[in-house]
Amino acid sequence: MRGLDELLSALDEQVERLHARAVLMRALREGVLRDDLTALADLLSRQAEAEGEARAAEQRLLQIRRGVAGLADLPADRATLGRLAAALGGPAAIALNDRRERLLAAVENLRRESASTAHLVRHAVEFNSRLISALLGEGEGPTYSASGTVESVCQKGTFQQSV
Repeated sequence: MRGLDELLSALDEQVERLHARAVLMRALREGVLRDDLTALADLLSRQAEAEGEARAAEQRLLQIRRGVAGLADLPADRATLGRLAAALGGPAAIALNDRRERLLAAVENLRRESASTAHLVRHAVEFNSRLISALLGEGEGPTYSASGTVESVCQKGTFQQSV
């Protein structure tokens, strides 16, 4: 069945994209740990490109899923992988359930990598905040200017940092 083969192929690509995003998250975390600003800039650029590709692939996957939903006599808005597998049965159901499990595993892996990266970034921000407080003196919190910069006053001097 042509539509099903397209769907399975698109799902395989989705799993690979999720895996690549997890690898990218890991590389971002490692770049932060190494304090490699050049690598981080490149990785962030690659992440933006990956986001654009993911949006286009999501639209393609949605179109294919709608087509397969029609073959399975399901409304397009209710055509989840589980429902498609149940409606199609046989080898198609086995293949769809396999892709569903692989997708779930890839999403969980991406969640773990994202959480680890977010934890590291949060820790770095907190450390920098404490360092700035120590350098500027305790008691005075930052103030924000109309242009979006953080301004803190310390002993007749002004420290500015763009946000």
